[in-house]
Amino acid sequence: MQVMRLGIFLISFFLVSIGSAAADHRDPRLATLFNQLAKARSSIEAGALTMQIAELWRASGSDTADLLMDRASASLELQDFDTGLKLLNAVAQLKPGFAEVYYQRANVHLRLDSIEEAAADLAKAVAIEPRDFRAHALIGSMADDAGQFTVALSAYRRALSINPGMDSISRRAEELSALEKSRSTL
Repeated sequence: MQVMRLGIFLISFFLVSIGSAAADHRDPRLATLFNQLAKARSSIEAGALTMQIAELWRASGSDTADLLMDRASASLELQDFDTGLKLLNAVAQLKPGFAEVYYQRANVHLRLDSIEEAAADLAKAVAIEPRDFRAHALIGSMADDAGQFTVALSAYRRALSINPGMDSISRRAEELSALEKSRSTL
């Protein structure tokens, strides 16, 4: 039953998020980096660009929020998920328009098997930053795990349209695409 609810949530979330016109990060360097990422010729080049994008995404614009994010990361590295989650919650209250906190919190919720909370945080992350290919890939993975292969394929394709250098996502999208084609010929 929970898998079915999650599947319905993911389908409705993904359909809403595709058409979302929400604001994104405004750092002018991101547009250039995303253009370069779309044209990356190798996984190494894409990886370097991805790291630069992630670095910009981590900057909240608030010294306090950045400090709390650093402390949350340290807690999570020690697998102290309760403390990490409390710190991320504090950042979300302090900076509700900061997409990175929702992406990071979604990862913690997944580690704690709080699937619905993770999905809700991913919805917030992509509403704020529609180009967050990591969030789209994670949505795809969650849908894939729930057996929602059409939703997974759509989310993987969205992630790949932003960052074509995600090799494992590309392989899984190809597998799901082949599965979809074989089902349609039956």
